[in-house]
Order: sequence, then C-alpha cells, then structure tokens
Amino acid sequence: GLQAVVESVRGKNLFFSTNIDEAILEADLIFISVNTPTKMTGMGAGRAANIKNCELCARKIAEIATSNKIVVEKSTVPVRTADAVKRVLASASPFKFQVLSNPEFLAEGTAIQDLQSPS
Repeated sequence: GLQAVVESVRGKNLFFSTNIDEAILEADLIFISVNTPTKMTGMGAGRAANIKNCELCARKIAEIATSNKIVVEKSTVPVRTADAVKRVLASASPFKFQVLSNPEFLAEGTAIQDLQSPS
C-alpha cells in the first residue's frame, strides 16, 4: 500500500519537513497541494473552488525564494489556477517561476494499484 511506496523512496527522492522556509530555499521544484474548499461567498458561491490557499502558498514561495523555481499546482482546482499562481509569484518576487498544472486523475480506491501497475 501507500506505506510501502513512501518507505521505498523516503530520504532518497522524497523528503518531508515542517520547516517550510528551509524547504522552499532548498527545493528546485515545489508542489502546491492544498485544500480547495467550495466558495461560500461571492461569485460562484456553492459551486466554484476557493483557490485562496493556492494563492497563499504562492505568496509564501515568492517571499522566501532566493532563486528561480518550478512550481507545480497539484490540487483539485479550476482551469487556469496556474495562471493565478503565476501572477502572484511574478508580482511578489524578482525571480523566475515556471508554473505547471498537474491535475488529479485518481480513481477512488485504486490509486496505489494504478501507481504500481499503470495501464
């Protein structure tokens, strides 16, 4: 299962940390993978995803980064969220950021099996 997958790569090319600033400084590639709840107010309330958490992550990355980075938006978000992330990064940092979108395509209950035996 997931435990075995994590244990096989942990400390090799998969690292976990609670020191966000240090992790941003050391990383070449940063994944933004956050909760995107449904908007409760404003345009799209009750239907659209709230991307505030993605934007907050982008602000933190821009604040801390001291070099160019690749940022991958990896959350369940609307199309063009990567554009919003890119705007935040560009407006708050002198460094260059490549921003990519990597949508989630997991079938509930089969993610590990699909990872181990892709079709």
